[in-house]
Amino acid sequence: MSSPGSDIRPPGVYTEPSERRNDALALTRSGVPGFVGLACRGPTNVPVRIASPGQFVAVFGELPEGGFLQPSVEAFFANGGKECFVVRVAHRSGRSFGEPAACAARTFLDRREAPSLQVAALSEGAWGNDIAVTFRRRATRAQTFLTLDAAAGEASVVLRSTHGLRPGTLVRLHRDGFEAFRIVAGVNGKTVSWRADQPLESDLPSTAPSYVETVEFELEVRSPFHREAFTDLSLHPASPGFIERVVADRSRLIRVTVLSPEPAEGRVPSDQDLPADATEAALEGGLDGLWNVTPDDLIGMTGGPGEQTGLAALEVVDDVDLLAVPDALWLFRQNAGTEGRPFATLKDVEVVHDAMLAQCERLNDRFALLDTPFPEDAGRTREYRLMFDSRHGALYFPWVVMDRKGERMKVPPAGHMAGIIARCDGTVGIHKAPANEVVVDADDLTVMLVDEDVGQLNGEGINCLVSQGVRGLRVWGARTVSSDAAYKYVNVRRQLNAIHKALSSGLQWVVFEPNQPSLWKTVQRNVTQFLMDLWRKGWFRGEAPEEGFFVKCDEETNPPEERDAGRMVVEVGVAPVRPAEFLVVQVAQEMHGTPEGG
Repeated sequence: MSSPGSDIRPPGVYTEPSERRNDALALTRSGVPGFVGLACRGPTNVPVRIASPGQFVAVFGELPEGGFLQPSVEAFFANGGKECFVVRVAHRSGRSFGEPAACAARTFLDRREAPSLQVAALSEGAWGNDIAVTFRRRATRAQTFLTLDAAAGEASVVLRSTHGLRPGTLVRLHRDGFEAFRIVAGVNGKTVSWRADQPLESDLPSTAPSYVETVEFELEVRSPFHREAFTDLSLHPASPGFIERVVADRSRLIRVTVLSPEPAEGRVPSDQDLPADATEAALEGGLDGLWNVTPDDLIGMTGGPGEQTGLAALEVVDDVDLLAVPDALWLFRQNAGTEGRPFATLKDVEVVHDAMLAQCERLNDRFALLDTPFPEDAGRTREYRLMFDSRHGALYFPWVVMDRKGERMKVPPAGHMAGIIARCDGTVGIHKAPANEVVVDADDLTVMLVDEDVGQLNGEGINCLVSQGVRGLRVWGARTVSSDAAYKYVNVRRQLNAIHKALSSGLQWVVFEPNQPSLWKTVQRNVTQFLMDLWRKGWFRGEAPEEGFFVKCDEETNPPEERDAGRMVVEVGVAPVRPAEFLVVQVAQEMHGTPEGG
């Protein structure tokens, strides 16, 4: 045991023995879908975390034309989901079909009738045409007087108080028969100064008296669902009340761009630089581009860091492990058979579903929930199923009938399924197949299937929703759209995704470590412990751990050529528990007689 003074040492350099501790491997969150679709308003091509249906409405509004995005998000939360990410898309410029979506905007003039400010809605859509803007000059916020005389040619004054005077503030200096305007450049004690090239044109005696007061304006913004007010505004970037910055920080409705430049050298500012008064001036020109949305708009693209759009914008969201694009089906139902329009053909839906699967396969950490384009037609759904062969997606049939605002609405089941998957993940774990689960927020199905239909569709990799009388509407299938028997089941694929994601993130610490046997042993020990915990939770088959998984990280998996290439390879094999789809019951009837000749 050390004495009380044993930690007291003279200054110097000491080496403390320490053991490097690596964080234990752990599963990340699961059951977090990324939805892509159409909305009334809100940021476009930006993944927004949504934690409730109310938050969705606050951010994205309610699309008057309908759409499947909002009911799908509502169904997700109703079925047990906790949070999701939503990407709103709109038809973009540069695409081949129709007018792009546009932000409502309006240019406001200054008091000389020159362009001063442009006010635009924060996002594209006709919703912005309902925004009304009011500008007015603000009553003087701060007024004081000179305590020392200021002579013509000077660029500063001494005041009784500088309270409320800040750099960037436009001020009015005046006495009987004279006024001048300046932009405050500095405040030092009770001295206020401005640009040296804008000296006073006349004396300002302190006995006159001479006054200094703020000159500012205010802005009010009104929409049918929200009102905002901004006061003490300035056109000067140095001011804390600079309108561009204040609005960008606080507004949920608009953005503002200053069009009039700062006064050129030699020209003094004036109150005529302020925006002219305007009352309830409506923005205009907002367009939804709703009917012009193309498959490319939904799929999006990656133009570089921070330049992802559409579905591609979800690639950078690590929390997402499910994908759903319900509005591909809404657009198809609206435009099917209309020659020359996007989503007029089934091929447009197919390319969106292909893009979802491609993202899942490339990232290996998410799963695609596909909806049939034919909610009432099992035959055509079977044909559509043949378009895909992927371990990373599942197809569901038929659609769900929901009661929304007193009306029956047919909705693709991806939102319901995302919520059911999240519910299973939370109550049991990813290894639980998302099947034999009640479908909440569903009044009916577009087709009532009999057992024979369900068996046939399930055998072809189509997961059915069925009615089971008093047991309610249930999911009766958990198969992927893969022809590979090893990846037949949804929960098996998602288990492997979860393990891959945990290992990829949890082994980041090995980067730049010496690639040698001591590192291999540490990695093997950490991964083995991680998989052992999962085995104890029932993820893998076998009565002993070695029957459920193995981990190999040694000279065999890391030969010299791998090490020279800067890679460390750890080989992991698991035997996931598969769902019991069929219960086989053997019945032996005891016979009470003896056959003749027995």
